[in-house]
Amino acid sequence: MKTLLFVLILLASTSVFALPEESFLQYQNGVFSYYGSHSLTERNEKIKEAIIVVHGSERNADTYYKSIEAMAKKYGQSEQTLIISTHYKLPTDKLLAKEFTFTDEGWLSGDPAVSNSSVSSFEIMDHLLTLLSDSSVFPSMKRITLTGHSAGGQLTQRYAVATQIDQKNPKMNFRFIVANPGSYVYLTSHRPLPVASTCTYYDNYKYGLQKLNKYLGQLSVPVLITNYIHRDVTYLIGEKDIIADDIDQDCPAVPQGHTRLERGQNFKMQLDQEFPHHQHSILIVPSIGHTQWGMYTSEIGSKLLFEK
Repeated sequence: MKTLLFVLILLASTSVFALPEESFLQYQNGVFSYYGSHSLTERNEKIKEAIIVVHGSERNADTYYKSIEAMAKKYGQSEQTLIISTHYKLPTDKLLAKEFTFTDEGWLSGDPAVSNSSVSSFEIMDHLLTLLSDSSVFPSMKRITLTGHSAGGQLTQRYAVATQIDQKNPKMNFRFIVANPGSYVYLTSHRPLPVASTCTYYDNYKYGLQKLNKYLGQLSVPVLITNYIHRDVTYLIGEKDIIADDIDQDCPAVPQGHTRLERGQNFKMQLDQEFPHHQHSILIVPSIGHTQWGMYTSEIGSKLLFEK
């Protein structure tokens, strides 16, 4: 009964949260959209942490923002936490002049923008994280968290493999929370389930580390693997995310498992077997299915985000 009452109060409170106007980031002669709780350019000594959340395939950045904002308020950390909800757009969306747009799969894989082939979705994320790491603007910033759910979880996991942001900003604590992705980029050619003989491209990117795109191709595969296994990565998986007919069924995805729950568990088990010195962890959220609200506002999800 107490849990139900809390959920009802939380739902009521989030319905009256004032969603900030969408903000726009200038980069490389283009524009990128996001919702943000604080300015990225005005000096702010109160901000100690930033949380960037990435939407799923519906690209409903506003609702993702509200989920994280609700938990920041619950934990009394709104003033010290900068919340950003990125908004990756398609060419069919309502756009500003020179706004970056991506394909359905391109934005979550770090592919170049449709509107500007010299800029990738991961490069934009690098720029955003670089701004947050600027001690002249955020002198008290201690930790930056990137998290995403579903398709956003795919972006988060692949970006955590690909980026060099932590090496360029060694004083900052970066972490990655990967929530309920439909597939993973595997670090080796092994898979937990049999691969169809006709699926000859199962280990190509975005499912494996062969035939990488331009962004990932900046580093060798061994370096990508070494960087990834030493990063702070948590896989946040819903116990009830077990519906098999709404998940990626392309032949490279099928050998990863039958459901998102199974795919998350399989990926972690394979890491344990092949890279036993990795620094990753997995958390299963009881009774939650494929819902970003349920994942981030659960006791496990919200404590992971906001408790030190």
